[in-house]
Amino acid sequence: MSPSLSGHVLIVDLAKLPAQGLILETAIGPAELALPEDGQLSITAPVQVRGRLTKVMEQVYFHGSICGTVAAPCSRCLESVDDGFEVEVRGVFLPSGSPRLSDDDAVVTDALDVYSHDGSRINLYPLVRDQVVMAFPVQTLCREDCAGLCQACGANLNEQPCACEIESGDPRFAVLKQLKSPDLT
Repeated sequence: MSPSLSGHVLIVDLAKLPAQGLILETAIGPAELALPEDGQLSITAPVQVRGRLTKVMEQVYFHGSICGTVAAPCSRCLESVDDGFEVEVRGVFLPSGSPRLSDDDAVVTDALDVYSHDGSRINLYPLVRDQVVMAFPVQTLCREDCAGLCQACGANLNEQPCACEIESGDPRFAVLKQLKSPDLT
């Protein structure tokens, strides 16, 4: 059985990494991750990190999962939505200054995120931060059939229909409606 490490620990001393590996289970708060500031997206609860660290010579492999919740506005009605995410993570930490993996190992790097370590410890914060940022939703919907906002008055059409009449057609062609066609008779 591998020893486990829990709590707010994402920096691991390589000298203390046992030969059979180390199980990591921790929760990381949004402030600790130093995520890019975005007025619309935010992490609403601690991010859960679970996985296993294994050392092979000077390389350290991490295989695990990262899950959490992102608050984002609905793309149609702008209501706040909590959107959960869970990603599987596979990463390798190489000694800094060492060449990345050779071309023969290109297949291996396709499935792994590559980071570096200083020879005495590894820092998992960049790996976790990168995975959380990539998990942010591109388009969030509060529900599949979200009606969105009225284009004229801005009312939320999910709550009530509005009485606005929206003219159909492309407004860029409004000038053409003013042109009169010649009488062909």
